[in-house]
Amino acid sequence: MAAQDPRRSPAGQRVWETACDLFYREGIRSAGVAEIAERSGVGKPSIYRNFESKDGLALAYVKAKAVPSRVWLEAARAACPDDPRAQLRHVIAEIADQISEPGYRGCALANATVEFPDREHPVRVAVDALKAEYLELLTELVSQLPVRDPRSLGYMLQMLVEGAGITTQIYSAERSATALKEAADRIVESYLER
Repeated sequence: MAAQDPRRSPAGQRVWETACDLFYREGIRSAGVAEIAERSGVGKPSIYRNFESKDGLALAYVKAKAVPSRVWLEAARAACPDDPRAQLRHVIAEIADQISEPGYRGCALANATVEFPDREHPVRVAVDALKAEYLELLTELVSQLPVRDPRSLGYMLQMLVEGAGITTQIYSAERSATALKEAADRIVESYLER
C-alpha cells in the first residue's frame, strides 16, 4: 500500500494508492489518468488538483519508491558497528530480502529508466539522481575496506544489484537473492588488497 500523506485529501490518497499500484504492476506509461480516475473513483479534475499532472504523479511515485541510501547506511552501522564488511553484507542482505518479497516486479526505479529513456525528462532525472545515491552508498561502504579501486568495486556491486532485480523476474527470487549475496562476497574478496 502507498504511504499515507496527511497533506492529501481522502480523494488524493485514493488516487495516490491506485496510481502507485498501477505504476508498479503495469508501468507508468501504461497507466493513464482516465484509468487512475476510474479505478480510484476520483474525477480527473481532482487528480490534477492533487498532483498537477501525470508526470507530477509519476515523479512523486519514483521518489516515494526509493529507499533513502542514508536509511540503509544508518541501519547497517547500527546493526554492525565497527565492522565495515558486515555493514556491506547487511545492505546487500536488505536488498536480497526486498527482491524476495512476494509480488516483487523489479526495482521501480530501474523500471522507470526503461520507460523514460529521455535523460532530460523530470522522472528520469530523479531516477538517475536516486540511483547515483545508491552507487555512492555502496562506494562509501567499500571505501572502508582495504580494497583497491573502491569506485570500481562500488560500480560492480551496483551492477550486481541491478542484475539481481532482473533475474528475479526471470528465474526464482530465492535463487537470485542467494546469488546476489554470494557474488557480492566474491567480488569484494577479489578486490581485497593482499
